[in-house]
Amino acid sequence: MKVGIIGGGPGGAVTAATLVRLGHEAHIYESEVFPRFHIGESLLPCNMPIYEDLGISREAFRQQSYQPKTAAHFEHVASGRTVRFPFADGLAGDPASIFQVERSRFDKLLLDTAIANGAILHCPATVASVDLERLAIVHDRGADAYDFIVDASGRETLLGRQLGIVDRDGDLMRAAVFGHIADLPLAPGAEIGDISIAKADEGWCWQIPLEPRKWSIGLVLKRERVIKGGTPADVFRNNLAFFPQVRERLGGQVPDPTRSIPNISYRVRERIGPGYALLGDAGGFIDPIFSSGVLLATRAGWRLGRALHAGGPRMDLGAWKAETDHDLSTFVAFIKLWYDGHFVDNLFFAERRDPPIYQGIISLLAGNTTHPDNAFLALLKKRMARQNARTVGTSDVRRPTSDVKQPTTDIGQ
Repeated sequence: MKVGIIGGGPGGAVTAATLVRLGHEAHIYESEVFPRFHIGESLLPCNMPIYEDLGISREAFRQQSYQPKTAAHFEHVASGRTVRFPFADGLAGDPASIFQVERSRFDKLLLDTAIANGAILHCPATVASVDLERLAIVHDRGADAYDFIVDASGRETLLGRQLGIVDRDGDLMRAAVFGHIADLPLAPGAEIGDISIAKADEGWCWQIPLEPRKWSIGLVLKRERVIKGGTPADVFRNNLAFFPQVRERLGGQVPDPTRSIPNISYRVRERIGPGYALLGDAGGFIDPIFSSGVLLATRAGWRLGRALHAGGPRMDLGAWKAETDHDLSTFVAFIKLWYDGHFVDNLFFAERRDPPIYQGIISLLAGNTTHPDNAFLALLKKRMARQNARTVGTSDVRRPTSDVKQPTTDIGQ
C-alpha cells in the first residue's frame, strides 16, 4: 500500500513510521525544514507506549536531555490553593512519567524515526490541494497519486478548508500568547519537572520547564483580550496582572519573541472520506489546558497506520473514527469542566479529596480516556450525556473565519 501524508509533525510522522514498520510505503510532504519552532511541549504519560512501539526508548529521551515529567501542578490564583497530581498516584496500569520536550528537537526526532524506518520525505514541498477523484496530492512540483491520503497538515487544515468543513468552536473561543524565557522559580507546591498551570477568572497560564535555563510560558485568555490588546508582547505584559504570583516569579521577563494564536479551538465536521483521513490538528483543535494535542495526534496516527495495515486503503474506518471521536470528546468535556467555576473550586482544588475521583483525574491527566476503573470518567460521561440531551437540535459551533483559515502558528499538533 502506498500512502501520502501531508505534514511531518507528530501525527504525520507517527502515521508514516507505523506504516513503514508494517511493510507499507509512506511519503511525507512537509513545507518546513526541521527543526523549527513549535509550541505544545508537555507530553502525557500515555504517549510513551506509542513511542516505544516505534523504537524510541526512554533512554533516547534522556539522551536528548529532556526534563522528566512526573506530575501536573495547578495553582488557583484567587484562593492561593495549589494541587499536585503525581502520575504514580493514578490508576493501575497507567504510565507514571513522560518528558517535557522542546518541540523543535522532538518533532525532528519523530520525523527522523519515520525516515530511518523507510518513509520518504518530500521537503520543502508546498501542498496546494488534494485531488479527491484521483487520490493525488497536488504540490509545487506536480501531483502524486496514492492508495490513501492522510491530512496531518496541522492548523493549516488543508483538506478541511478545501472541503469547507472547518468550524470555529463557539464554546471555547480563546486565544494565546506565548514564548520561551530563560528561567523561572518553581511555583509553590511544584517540584522539578512539573508542568504548572495558574488558573485565574480571566484565563490561565502555563509554565513548562524545558531545560535548566529554558521555560515555555503562555497565557490563554478570552479572544478579545488578545486580538484587541496590541502586540503579542503587550498582551502578555498587560495581562500578567491577572496572575500576580507568576508575574512576581518572572521578575520582569517577557518572551522574546512573543507569539500569538488568535483562535485556538476549532472543529472539523468530518475526519474520514473515501480514501482519506484527517488527524491531529488538521482534524480539529481543542483548548490546550490538559496538553492533549500531541497525544491525540500521535495516537490517531498510530491507530490509523495499524487499521490501514489490517484492512487496506478501502476499509471502513468507522471504528478508527469512533476511537478518535471518543478521545476528542472526552478531553473536550474535561476542558469545559475546567472553565466551570464549581468544578474548579469544589472538586479540582478541593481540600478534602475523594480518592477514587482523585485517582481518576490523574488517569485522565495522564491521557487514559478508557480506563475501566475510572470513577471520574464515569461522572464525566454522565455530564456529557446530559449536555448532549440539552443540545439536541442546537449548534455550538460557528462558521469558519479568516483566523481559523490562516493561523499564525501551532499549539500542540
